[in-house]
Amino acid sequence: MDGKPAPPAGSGGELFSLPAGPASLCFDKNEFMKKTFSVDEFLHENRNAGSLEIIRDDLGLYLKVLRSAMIELINQDYADFVDLSANLIGLDQQIEAIEGPLQKLRTEVDQVKGALEASMSEIASCLEQKKLLRSYKKSLQSLARAQASLHKLEDMLLGDRKDQIDATLLERAALESIQLQFNIKFCRDFLDDGKQRLAQDLWSELLARLKGYFLRALGEPEPKELERCLRIYCTLDECRTAEEVFRGEIVAPFMNRAISESSLQNSPQGLTGIYNQILDFVSMRMKQLCQLTKRNGKVKGYNFIVNSFWAEVERRMETNMSSIFAPGNPDAFYQKYKCTLEFLERIELIIDDADDVAQFKAHAQYRSFQLRWNLPVYFQIRFQEIGAELEACCSESASRQVASSISASQFNVVQFSAALTAISRCWQDGVFLPQLFHRFLKLTLQILARLSVWCGEAFRPDGASQEAANGAPEGQTERIRFLVALYSDLRNIELKIPSIVNLIVEKSPPSGVSRGELEAIVGESGTAFGERRSQLQQLIVRELIGASIPQLRQVSDIPRLYRKTNRDVPSRCCAYVEQLLAPVDSFRKGYNSMIGVEAMRDFQIGVFNHVTVQFYQVIDEVLTSVQKTEESLRRLKNLRDRSGTSASSAAVAPSTDRTAPSDDDKIRLQLQADVMHFARYVEDKAQIGRQNVDKLPQLVQLVEDAIKGRPFAIEQTQP
Repeated sequence: MDGKPAPPAGSGGELFSLPAGPASLCFDKNEFMKKTFSVDEFLHENRNAGSLEIIRDDLGLYLKVLRSAMIELINQDYADFVDLSANLIGLDQQIEAIEGPLQKLRTEVDQVKGALEASMSEIASCLEQKKLLRSYKKSLQSLARAQASLHKLEDMLLGDRKDQIDATLLERAALESIQLQFNIKFCRDFLDDGKQRLAQDLWSELLARLKGYFLRALGEPEPKELERCLRIYCTLDECRTAEEVFRGEIVAPFMNRAISESSLQNSPQGLTGIYNQILDFVSMRMKQLCQLTKRNGKVKGYNFIVNSFWAEVERRMETNMSSIFAPGNPDAFYQKYKCTLEFLERIELIIDDADDVAQFKAHAQYRSFQLRWNLPVYFQIRFQEIGAELEACCSESASRQVASSISASQFNVVQFSAALTAISRCWQDGVFLPQLFHRFLKLTLQILARLSVWCGEAFRPDGASQEAANGAPEGQTERIRFLVALYSDLRNIELKIPSIVNLIVEKSPPSGVSRGELEAIVGESGTAFGERRSQLQQLIVRELIGASIPQLRQVSDIPRLYRKTNRDVPSRCCAYVEQLLAPVDSFRKGYNSMIGVEAMRDFQIGVFNHVTVQFYQVIDEVLTSVQKTEESLRRLKNLRDRSGTSASSAAVAPSTDRTAPSDDDKIRLQLQADVMHFARYVEDKAQIGRQNVDKLPQLVQLVEDAIKGRPFAIEQTQP
């Protein structure tokens, strides 16, 4: 920081350090050493340090420090500056002294370089001429050999034995033709047009004789001649020519007769009979070819099944028998497609080699043949058939779809039966195709989703059915019956989910979706049905509560039954309690076997929880009212006693000797009898613990506390 140069800190370090300035500077002096230093950024970063006047003054102070440091640095290194200037005296004369020799040397080097380049160019030209001469010599040698080969082939193929087919002669001619073709490549420019035409004619003649030999060898019982012919074709690198000869001369005529609309109509077995004829052709006419040319056979390079047989079969089927691809009749389409798949599998068995089978499936005509089968249209027709039946069933009125007899072992609502039938039809033989597995899986999920949506719609009855249910007990009973049937079917369809998964797994292709994934996918539909069942349970509970709650209004009429009526002490519950319990009781008796014990218990607990809370509130209100009335009458009696009134108090206040219960006691006793009857029903018939019902222990305690301390009442209520 004293102004002296600092040693380099490294490859990326700073060479100099700035001198220290006053401590009161409003900026950091190291910012000036940044490679990315910018005046605008400097002012922006220090805008909060002080005003522009302060920054200007501080910059002026630091400028003075820098100038002082520069002067001090020059003073310290002044001797070095003077020595440097002294050493540079006379340097120009020394440079001029050596400039002349260097220029002369450069000129001599350029002359030598030019001479070398000229020599190299001359040598390259000579080498190119020598190469051209060698090429000419080789071409002339090839021309001589080609001339000799032409003469030999002309003698062998166009001589006196022109009409004879000799295997040995063909082998010699094949070897000579190869030599001829090889030599022609090097002397084509020197060979006249006549010789080239002769060579082409000789090649055509050789192939023509080889074709005749091939067709004759195909009819021989022993494969020796056929093997020899195939080797000659392979020697000539004309394997594809042999395949085309077999396709055009042998396969095409047979397939033209066998594959046609008339053959399809006249065949007793239909398409299966046509395919059997085609496969019989392979076993009768291609047996030796297949044995000789298969992968472990004696001759390599041929594939007559794919290039000769299948190519012609596929072309004929597309042109002469296109009606089999029509998907208008899905049943007929299914049978034809399944028959075709079996036909292709039998061809693969004939090929009997994994690589050859893969080559067969990768063939362009094989893919074209598969695309001709319009599977998406077939699925769309099946989708419309299956979906239309289910949709028509779901569009009908829900209340009219309940079976006449409700049972827990079968579906009671026809929509569930229709949905399960639709799912079964998706995967049954005659409809399902493995190639459409994912589409039928999606259709199955759509059927389950449509059934779930229909259930949600069935929960909400239309206006007419709702008015009928509200206006008549029969309508309400019918709605409960429908909801219970729906609840049972939802549980049954949940139980059917594993069997649906098993059905799909059985039909799943080997490379399809795993069982775990199918269970997860279809299980989501089961979860949706479970949620629907929970919603339906809440709805049924609300229906039962709605049928029971109105009876609680009669509790407020009990005081009028006993005040100033001289009724007997109550010995049984009021009729409203039976009416209160009647909806739950009839529900339990009618549907217990179908819903099940555990589910019925949940239903009853849901109803009793709500009803008991309402019952408690009504009883509490009546007891409170009775207590207030009793206290008012007691105060009135006391006032009369104090005023000397001798009116009888037997009717207005509890008897002092407790020989007979008052009207208020009878009310309390009646309420106790009603509550205890309700509690006994819950515990004895519904088989539900008192503590499992909201407010039931408090309700019993409420009526017991109301008669506590009343000996007559207690005596009357003891068993």
